[in-house]
Amino acid sequence: MTKLTRRFSTTTHHILYAWLISALCIFSGLASAAQSTFDVEAVKAKYSIRDYVYTPLPERGYNYFKIAENAYFVHDDFENMVFFVTDDGVVVYDAKPDVTPYLLEVVKEVTDKPITHVIYSHHHRDHAEGMYLFPESAIKISNDETARFLKRANDPKRPMPDIVWKDSYVLETGGLRLEFNDLPENWHSQSDSIGYAPQQKILLATDTFHPDAAPWIHFGEATNPMFAFQLPQILLDTYDFNFMVTGHERIVATRAHLELYNELVQDMKNIVFEVAQSPAFHALMKETESRYADGAKHWEYKEMITNGAKMSAAKFIDRWAGRVRNVNLNMEENFQMMFMQLMILNP
Repeated sequence: MTKLTRRFSTTTHHILYAWLISALCIFSGLASAAQSTFDVEAVKAKYSIRDYVYTPLPERGYNYFKIAENAYFVHDDFENMVFFVTDDGVVVYDAKPDVTPYLLEVVKEVTDKPITHVIYSHHHRDHAEGMYLFPESAIKISNDETARFLKRANDPKRPMPDIVWKDSYVLETGGLRLEFNDLPENWHSQSDSIGYAPQQKILLATDTFHPDAAPWIHFGEATNPMFAFQLPQILLDTYDFNFMVTGHERIVATRAHLELYNELVQDMKNIVFEVAQSPAFHALMKETESRYADGAKHWEYKEMITNGAKMSAAKFIDRWAGRVRNVNLNMEENFQMMFMQLMILNP
C-alpha cells in the first residue's frame, strides 16, 4: 500500500467515524427534543385537576391521554394503567383486570406494534388479574416477592413471570429505559416495588396514595403503616418526576400532589401528638378509668384509641376541608391506625 493510499484510507476512516458520531448526536438530540417539546403543563392543567374527577366519562367507559411523548395513561372511573410505545413494541405497567381490556383497545388505536413486555406492580388481584389477557408472547416481569405470592396463589389469571428480579432491575428495550427498585420495606402489600422512567420523568408507584384526596381507609390497608407514613418524603427526595402512576383515581398524580399529601401526613402526625397531650384527652381517659371495673384495661385501651382518633379526626377535618377530597371519609379509622403506631407500637 502506498503512502497516498494509506493516507486516503486513514482520512476516510476519520470522516466516517466523525459522520457516525454526528449522526448519533443528531438522533439523540431529536429524541430529547421530542420529549422536551411535550407540553407537561398542559396535561397537568387538564388532567391533574379536581374538575377532571367529576367530568363524565365517554360512553365507552374509559378515557386515555398522553403523559409523555410515548407514554399513555388509561383510566376508567377509578382505576388506571400506563403503557409506553417503544421502537420495538409496547411496554405495559400493571395488569389491572378492569382496565386491561380498555388498554388493549387503546394500544390498537395508537400503534400497530406488538405488546412486548408487561410488568407486575405487585401480587394483589386488583392489580394482577388482568395479566392473562395479554398475548402469551409478551414477556412478564416481576420482583421475587411478587413471584413468590403468585406461585402460592396458583391463579390462572395471574400467570408466573418470565423474568424475576431481586433488589433492582433495569429494562431497556426499543429506546425505553425503566428502572425498578425494591425499597428497604414494603408499604401496601408484601411485594411492593417502585419503577421509574427517567427520560419521561414518570414514577411508577402503585398504591402509595390517592392524588387530591384524603388517605384510603387504613392508609390503603397498609401492611407497614410506619413506612407508609415515611414513603412520600422518600419518593420526593429520590426521584425527579412530572407524573406519578398510582393505579387509582382518574386524575394523573403530579409532584405537587405528592408534596401536598406529604404535608397532610405530617400534619396528621402532629395532630396525634397534640391530642395525646391535650387536657381534654386526659380528662376523657380519667373518666374511662373510673367508669369500668371488670376488664378495665381492655376498655381503657380501646377508649384511648377511639377517643384519640375521634378528636384527631375532628381537628384534621377542620384544617383540611376543601384542600383535598374526601376529608370526612375514613379519617377516624386512619387516625386509629396512626394513633396506635405513634403512641403505642412505635413511639
